[in-house]
Amino acid sequence: MIFLGCDGGSTKTEWLLADETGRVLSHRTFAGCNYAFLGEEGFRDLMASSVQALLDDGKITADQVTSAMLSLTVYGEVPGTEESFPRILGEILPGCPIQIANDSVAGWGGSLAGRPGINIVAGTGSVAYGEDQAGNACRVGGWSLFFADEGSCSWVARQLITEFVKQADGRHPRSAVYEELRREMGLTHDLYFSGYLQTEIRQNSALLAKLQLVALRAAQQGDPAAQDIYRRAAEELTETADAIRRQLDFPAGEPVPVSYSGGLFRAGETIMVPFRTCMERAGYTLVQPKYSPVLGALILAARGHLSLAESDAMADRAAAQL
Repeated sequence: MIFLGCDGGSTKTEWLLADETGRVLSHRTFAGCNYAFLGEEGFRDLMASSVQALLDDGKITADQVTSAMLSLTVYGEVPGTEESFPRILGEILPGCPIQIANDSVAGWGGSLAGRPGINIVAGTGSVAYGEDQAGNACRVGGWSLFFADEGSCSWVARQLITEFVKQADGRHPRSAVYEELRREMGLTHDLYFSGYLQTEIRQNSALLAKLQLVALRAAQQGDPAAQDIYRRAAEELTETADAIRRQLDFPAGEPVPVSYSGGLFRAGETIMVPFRTCMERAGYTLVQPKYSPVLGALILAARGHLSLAESDAMADRAAAQL
């Protein structure tokens, strides 16, 4: 048996092709596949060229793939994607059984190895996804980098911006937040930052998320305002898990496993201390992510073909080759 997994996000599209033993036939990474940014033609071209490169590397054809799971950003979020994605991908992978899900699903599949529980992704944006023992699923968050996605790097950056402008105005006392942002931007005049927000940031969401690193530097210097942003981020992320727990059927009295992934968690203890505190207070068991999202997609492609133990063995061997 041969399984194909794809973790397709706004930043990158990662493909993995492996057999049931976990022997990797091909592993390739390409540019992001956000349909909302690329349009239908651009999305089709990127997916077609990248999957063909993957199959060529593996020296197989699409009809030799036992099952494919493609976990793709904006699927189910942009009107028409539920119809257009299966049509486009069916043409690109003729004869291959294809499952399609939002990219939040691969994060859950990898972090918890396809087991019941909740996974919280906090990267450029934020989203949480969970499944219970009966296979019921629920997604929370992931609405908008600029207006929602609470607890994400973009959200942290938005709170940083709010704090900076208040400090620049004299509404709040100035602290490391003010100094670090001025240094990062090379500002000679505070109001120049307004121009940057209205031109560069509005056109490039990655630049917004990148400002999270300024908040991190300020927090690591002990700035209370910056540290409070991370505390509130932890509370927001816990709230997403709470919403999923209420909507799914987890055993009463047993802690629900919660895993996590995404760039925000590279802030280390600055985010993990308040996040761990919030999770424990809410009665969750915090679980380190076991596998990457692309391995999660591979595991989900194999679901129904392999047992959980066989799936673990496949993922373990594949992970050792990546």
